[in-house]
Amino acid sequence: MTEFYNELYILPSAFDELFIDFVLDYTKEAIEEFPIKEIPKDLDFFSFSSQDNSTISAKIEYSDGSAILVRSNLELDSLVLALRDFAVLLSNRMGFSVDFKYSISKRKNQDWIERYRQSIEPLHIGDFYIRPSWHTPLLDLEVTPKASREIVINPALAFGSGHHATTSMCIELLSKMDLSGKNVLDVGCGSGILALVARMCGAKVSLCDTDLLAIEESKKNFINNSQEMEEIWQGSISLDKGSYDVIVANILADIIKMLYNDFCQVTRHSSILILSGILDIYENGVLECFKGFKLMEKLQKDEWVALKLIKI
Repeated sequence: MTEFYNELYILPSAFDELFIDFVLDYTKEAIEEFPIKEIPKDLDFFSFSSQDNSTISAKIEYSDGSAILVRSNLELDSLVLALRDFAVLLSNRMGFSVDFKYSISKRKNQDWIERYRQSIEPLHIGDFYIRPSWHTPLLDLEVTPKASREIVINPALAFGSGHHATTSMCIELLSKMDLSGKNVLDVGCGSGILALVARMCGAKVSLCDTDLLAIEESKKNFINNSQEMEEIWQGSISLDKGSYDVIVANILADIIKMLYNDFCQVTRHSSILILSGILDIYENGVLECFKGFKLMEKLQKDEWVALKLIKI
């Protein structure tokens, strides 16, 4: 362990979840959401404006709300530069200025990884109890949630464990379905958590992701939960020639629309699509693109929506 590490607080003006996803993809580091009121008072903050690409000194209000906290043994200046480009791109797409405040500092090393681990709480979604391996098993809980299935999944540096709204909505939709004997494909599988949910609901599951790390992480999580998959491959759905009863895709709206023809190729009449990772402002655009499908159910958490569609 090195003597010092670098710490970066990020306070976006909007779209916190998109900033979190970007930081995870960029750094592959463990991050956490940190209460603003608990941010150390000795930090110097700066404010970046997407409107004129300017950076000035700034003060923050120590109030309710949360910041994104990144800790790394590596220098984080390049991440700040990447965040500036990301904020400008996001502003152009949204039609208004998306800015952020930030502070970089060097800290004496401590066991912050353990602090991060302990900040991850188990989840109860539908019939599932989802916990990291270091938390109490379902059967040993003094107060047992109304759940009969347990998934053990440790938050990886770049893949989720069900805490993101887009993932939890997919789990909620899947857990309400009768998937016994169904062929299910998880597109953009990440940690494999959605495929695990489908498998534990009785489905035969296949997985794909363009990221090799996601493939390795999914394999590991299936082994850790003593579950089997039909197949898994690195790449997009376009590489598949199969046919599926259910497809779940928790990815960004633009990519979902790009894959429309591929979805059509591997589904049949009455096949189900569960689409998530969609900001509510893009919901209509996705539905207009998927004219070969009928909306069955919609869930929304914060600014995110998940859509359950049936092929007609």
